[in-house]
Amino acid sequence: MQPDSYDEEMPDENTAIESVLGDNPRATELQAMISALETRKRAVLREADRSRFPSERIKLEAKLGEIDIQLKALREELAITTFVENSVRVTISRNPNVMDDDEEF
Repeated sequence: MQPDSYDEEMPDENTAIESVLGDNPRATELQAMISALETRKRAVLREADRSRFPSERIKLEAKLGEIDIQLKALREELAITTFVENSVRVTISRNPNVMDDDEEF
């Protein structure tokens, strides 16, 4: 039995995205991780500002450096994941009956 319309043939967007991403987190999850890490960074900055001991301040500054590295990696992963999710959405929404300019008959 074949579907009666194009809409019935379209895969579920979330299922398709999860299939492409596999075990990798979704963009919304990555954004939540970034927000949590930025909150943690602000707390460590406040702690470093209040610190009266140079040894403690050095440890906190090292922690800030680690947080910055993690934030950079998460932001890069977010950019890639957002691109992948958007690509899947465009692919799903594209009508298969419409040919691209570079496709042959």
